[in-house]
Amino acid sequence: MEKKLRILMMIHRQADNSPYCFYVHEQAKALQARGHEVVVISCMGVLPMMKRLRPKLYEVNERTPEQAVIDGIRVYYPRCLTLGNKGEKLLGGRLLAWAALPIAKRLHRERPFDIVHAHMLPRDGHAGLLAARALGVPLALTVHGTDIFHYFIPGQTPWARNQMIAREADALMAVSSLLMSRVEPYRGGGRISRIVPNGVDLSLVPEKTENVPRAVISVGTLKARKCMDRTLEAFARLSDEYPDASLTIVGIGEMERQLRDRIRELGLESRVTLTGGLPHEQVMERMAKSDLFVLPSWGEGYGIVYIEAMAAGCIAVGAKDEGIGDTITDGENGFLVPAGDIEAIERVMREVFACPEKYETLRRKGRRDARELTWARNAQTVEVIYREAIGNFKAI
Repeated sequence: MEKKLRILMMIHRQADNSPYCFYVHEQAKALQARGHEVVVISCMGVLPMMKRLRPKLYEVNERTPEQAVIDGIRVYYPRCLTLGNKGEKLLGGRLLAWAALPIAKRLHRERPFDIVHAHMLPRDGHAGLLAARALGVPLALTVHGTDIFHYFIPGQTPWARNQMIAREADALMAVSSLLMSRVEPYRGGGRISRIVPNGVDLSLVPEKTENVPRAVISVGTLKARKCMDRTLEAFARLSDEYPDASLTIVGIGEMERQLRDRIRELGLESRVTLTGGLPHEQVMERMAKSDLFVLPSWGEGYGIVYIEAMAAGCIAVGAKDEGIGDTITDGENGFLVPAGDIEAIERVMREVFACPEKYETLRRKGRRDARELTWARNAQTVEVIYREAIGNFKAI
């Protein structure tokens, strides 16, 4: 029987209504379900006058304990000074490492870790690398999207530190081939590089789906790159032709007022609903009662929300040349359109609205493909990568 592993995960505390970062927590739970021990260090940034300058961040900080046990996983929340983009360029993840290392070293003395797994490359990856080297164990690093889109831009040379992190990580995992294509050129020779897609929590997916014909849903942060305004415009073009069609937009963000104003201008108040933020379970319930999930956004490293929608029985519409292209094959298990292309979004809606029975096979294939992407499968793959990285590290 193979030795059960002790894993130290590192990811900064995110304000996404999860214990620290929802997709990292799902992976940690799945690894723990395989018999491994996962400990999480999730640094929280603090800054002078935070209560006045960043009240929401201050509230998250105030309600977060120093440590907790969540779903059987020990989580530590050390505070560290945050200095914004200039501080990150100067220091990288050193502030996070200084906050995390006393905890990591103490826990390592009690019982050694086998590997450090950091999520997100620039700060967390740097902090994870410093911690792994201080503990004398290998570093696994997962890149998720914004960490690559912001720092590994085609035609531009990444910061030397970020190149070093990409090169020195003993195992690098990317949630999509798009992200891997940007970071792979900077990898060290002979080091492990794998594409490992995120998973879907099937326990949240209603067993019985009742997809309401011509019910469209879009879920995400209400900001420009999510193209919710473009989805609204495409829907409006069909609203007179299909009076039974509806659009639900779930999320919060800076475009909320703009969207509400435009809905009013179009006279679609009775047909288009902005729900604001909703608990995850309620989002999944609404997906299970929708026909189409539309999110033709750009800058998507992968997009768990697409596979959640597919698993709930929606026909998913994503953007071409984005991370979700690893899972959605246009015309086979979903649709891919140019990001924010109103005409292309309208065309897909029109086709599905006009001949729903024609796309039932596509819907079923999308549902099946998404339900295969479980967190249990993700953890099984990650475990294999851990063991390979540990074996290579010991061999050096």
